[in-house]
Amino acid sequence: MALRKKPSQYLADNIALTTSGVMDDAMLRAAVEVVGIDNVLFAIDYPFEKTAQAVGFLRNARVPASHRWKIAHGNAERILRL
Repeated sequence: MALRKKPSQYLADNIALTTSGVMDDAMLRAAVEVVGIDNVLFAIDYPFEKTAQAVGFLRNARVPASHRWKIAHGNAERILRL
């Protein structure tokens, strides 16, 4: 049976990733590339991660401001209907 979409499109349509536990610019960019900016959410694995460190990472991540807004809260608001 042939797929109607590329496998990458199924990922983008059905998978959301969080930043929890991974504070690395290359990994953040890879996540955005694989599942799309609309499916990457900020998260902290409390108590195993320091909140200030995770927030600092997102504030300084090498991504456009529009991406940072979506990762920080825009995507969660949309996906979780907050």
